[in-house]
Parts: sequence; C-alpha cells; structure tokens
Amino acid sequence: MKVLMVEDEELTREGMRQSIPWEELGVTAVYTAEDGEEGLSTALREKPDIVMADVRMPRMDGISMAFAIRKELAHCRFIFVSAYCDKEYLKSAIQLSAINYIEKPVDIPEVVETLQKSISQIQEERRRQAMEEEYRAHFHGVLEEIPEEDLVPTSWKSSEQLAERIESFIRANLSDYNLSLTMLADQFDLTKQYLCWVFKKERSETINQCIVRTRLLWAKDYMRRNPSVKIREAAERSGFTDSSYFIKLYKKQENMTPADYLKSLQ
Repeated sequence: MKVLMVEDEELTREGMRQSIPWEELGVTAVYTAEDGEEGLSTALREKPDIVMADVRMPRMDGISMAFAIRKELAHCRFIFVSAYCDKEYLKSAIQLSAINYIEKPVDIPEVVETLQKSISQIQEERRRQAMEEEYRAHFHGVLEEIPEEDLVPTSWKSSEQLAERIESFIRANLSDYNLSLTMLADQFDLTKQYLCWVFKKERSETINQCIVRTRLLWAKDYMRRNPSVKIREAAERSGFTDSSYFIKLYKKQENMTPADYLKSLQ
C-alpha cells in the first residue's frame, strides 16, 4: 500500500509523516510533495493507492491535482485536508468520492481512522477484482461471454459474506419444501451458476449438500428434544417430503437410522 502526502506547510507535512504508524497500517511507502504540480508528477510516477492533499496550495490546488490524477489512476483514493470549510471544495471532494475532508489543525487519530477506512476499501476492491478474474478464468471456454451482472455484485463485499448469508437463509427456511438453488438465486438476485461457484469455493460443499446437511442436523436436534416424536413428523418438520429418503440420508450421515437414534435417547 502506497501513500502520497501533498502539503505546502512543512510543519503539517512532516508532523503527519512522523506521527502516523504507517507500518501498522500496512503502508509500505510514503511519498511527499510540496504543491499540486509536484504532487501530480509524483503520483503519475509512483502510482500511490491513497493521496492525502491540502486543498489550497500554490501553483495547483489539491482538487485540480486530484482530478488530474484520477484521469490516470482510476482507483486512487483521496483524503483532503484544509483549514477552510469551502462549500465548492466540498462539492468537488464529493465528486471525487473522497474518503474524508479533514479540517486543520489535523487530529492524528482522525487521520489514522480515515487511512484505515481507505485501506479497507482498497483491499475489498482488490478482492472483488480478483474474484471477477477467477470467475472469468473458471468459466473460460464454457461461455462465450459472461454478462457483467453475473460477476461479483457490488452489493456483496466478499464471497465469504455472501456464503454466510446463503447459510443463514437456508437455516431460516429449512422447513420449506421449496427451498432450493432456484429459490436462493431468486432471493439474492444472482445466477444459479454464480451462487454454486462462490458457495463451493467458500464452503467446500455444494448448496444442495448444505441444505441436506442443515436439515439433518436440525432433525437430529428436534428428535433429541422430542424423543417420542414420529419419524415422519421429524422428516416433514425438517423439510423432507419423503420419510424414506430422510431415513436413507440420515443413516448415511449419522451411521444409524433415526429409529436407532430415538431408541438410544430412551
């Protein structure tokens, strides 16, 4: 992670450079510049991930510099620092999707918190890009073209988060006979293909395997709490329409039939 600080006040610039725990934040390189023009040339040469810039500087102000940098470095994050609360500058900062607009005199803890937020966003974006590349590579040759909507949705920060949401939905709806890959795809507004791929990647099992496993675990717990229950009822309550199929799956997973398990409880 690389950071560029552009600040015409030497005291402020050096104070931040020396006070911020760069290594703890995972920052490997810190560059400095004294004005907008020097900041622009440094950014184009070093390609920083984050640019911290004063707004009002000689030769080129921070906002103009940021727009020029954004043309070349589309994923660069910006943090602005200023002793002035200028509405026009704030509007420009919003256009640039700035992480924060920090007022002088700077509060180091606020700067560190803002940097942490910026770094987190960058890491999530890189993870998402890696997922997209892996997804394309996985289906290369299978599909002539992968629609953009089939890629990792921007609404999901990570594949892990999506897998957790899928499991949570399965647990909440396991008694629904219609629970299936189709229902999940409709629920999360994603393709079946993508759902299968991301879930198998994160959980090392298919969605259907997860549904069956979750239902069987729930059925076992239900029988434990209700040892006099009929096997057909346990099967139906856990989402199985066929009690014979339930018995077959239960025996395969638990190495005993539901009837044997109920006897063991008594």
